[in-house]
Amino acid sequence: MAACNDTFAEFDQVVGMHYLKAMHLNDSKVELAGRVDRHHSLGKGEIGWDCFEFISKDSRFDSIPLILETIDSDIWAEEISKLRKFHLDSIK
Repeated sequence: MAACNDTFAEFDQVVGMHYLKAMHLNDSKVELAGRVDRHHSLGKGEIGWDCFEFISKDSRFDSIPLILETIDSDIWAEEISKLRKFHLDSIK
């Protein structure tokens, strides 16, 4: 996904990937640059599953803790399962 590649390339240039020690994952209830932090369940907001699949499959994030920070505890197991499936599919 080009947007993810661009985002993390810019992050690496400005901050440095070696400083990234953890990430929290949530979808967004508002559009990009909306200037508010309103969490949504993965795949149900403005970001969509493609970004989370990208992160799950990218080996740069293999040793970085990913903290699920979504709003619906009833589907946390489903969200985690889908992220794990993305990751496992990438290493087969």
